[in-house]
Amino acid sequence: MIPYKKIIYPLNIVLFNLCRLIPFRNKRLWIFGALEGKKYDDNSKAMFEYMLQAHSDEYRCVWLTNNANIVNQLRALGHEAYLNSTWKGKKIQLRAGVAFYTHGLMDFGWWPLVGGAKVVALWHGMGFKQIYNGKYHGMKLRLKKTLDHFFSWTYRNVSTVTSEYAAGWVTRMFTLNPKQIYITGQPRNDVLRSVNRDEVLSSIGINPKKKVAIFMPTYRQQTMGEDAMERIVTALYQSKELHDVLQEKNMLFLVKLHPLTPPIELPDRDDFRILSYKDVTDNQQLMGACDMLVTDYSSCYVDYALVLRPIIFYMPDEQDFYEKSETLDEGFTEIAHSCRAATDTELARLIANPSMAAVDAINDLFEDKSIRGTCYAENVFHAVVSNGKNAKAK
Repeated sequence: MIPYKKIIYPLNIVLFNLCRLIPFRNKRLWIFGALEGKKYDDNSKAMFEYMLQAHSDEYRCVWLTNNANIVNQLRALGHEAYLNSTWKGKKIQLRAGVAFYTHGLMDFGWWPLVGGAKVVALWHGMGFKQIYNGKYHGMKLRLKKTLDHFFSWTYRNVSTVTSEYAAGWVTRMFTLNPKQIYITGQPRNDVLRSVNRDEVLSSIGINPKKKVAIFMPTYRQQTMGEDAMERIVTALYQSKELHDVLQEKNMLFLVKLHPLTPPIELPDRDDFRILSYKDVTDNQQLMGACDMLVTDYSSCYVDYALVLRPIIFYMPDEQDFYEKSETLDEGFTEIAHSCRAATDTELARLIANPSMAAVDAINDLFEDKSIRGTCYAENVFHAVVSNGKNAKAK
């Protein structure tokens, strides 16, 4: 079956480019969307809340979504929010001067009317994965680049990244002009400096006196089997070696699954728990409250490295993942293998003797020295309003 986005592609070419002719866009009207309009989260949420706190006198900030509950939630807080599908939501899109997204123009619905606005791709993570144009080669890549000139779901005028390496990555993945890329940091990571550990853990029923290792694996494509992640988590749950180390360290192994991964049902133990999706309201606060990160191919390690705590890469299906799920740059292997476990026994050993080797390597690559200690959201603000004069362009 042809994806719906491809079916409506011709009409979006017409609508998006007609919108570029609109003469009355308001440079002080900024709109925000995230996760294909489904959630109030990620970099757009952080940037939206920062603007309301720091620049609300100068700019009108509006959240757009496909979720009526989010509209009600934000309006109850006194914020302006609309559904993308309503006339008011469409009118706001047509008048907006700046539009922020995390996953693409789909954040503003099937018919994004933001052509002519300054579109800012905050994106939802930096990393090594081969996505979008990185998956194409030869004639297919040339054809895709040609079509992108007319309309692309990842169209942007400004891209915000965390380092020179990340700038090179987005350039390759989306075929961008380096002058449109600014090193600002990710707004969602500003919160890592001010997390109240006791409050965050207590809010999800965890004793703050317990050490917490959070396991945040990425999504497995169905080509790896529908139960690929369930098999991995169940094996860890049954591991005697891991159980013994967790008991010795008075530690909880907390599993936070990727949003696309089907729920896994296992009884809670004092040393092992799987978070339900409703328990997680802010990934960054949750990470900031934990003492150690265990991950695999997820880009969450880029964020977590900023708190300068141990990171372990647990990759029991490494070769299978590369062959059947996603391709990653060679640089990932070098970093991951600096603190990698392929079995539950190796994972238990690394938890017992944590290392900072991967953390230092990640920060060297993904955290530019020019933005260390700065407010990432304010860096983005300056990149947008001054065309990068106060942010570091690649």
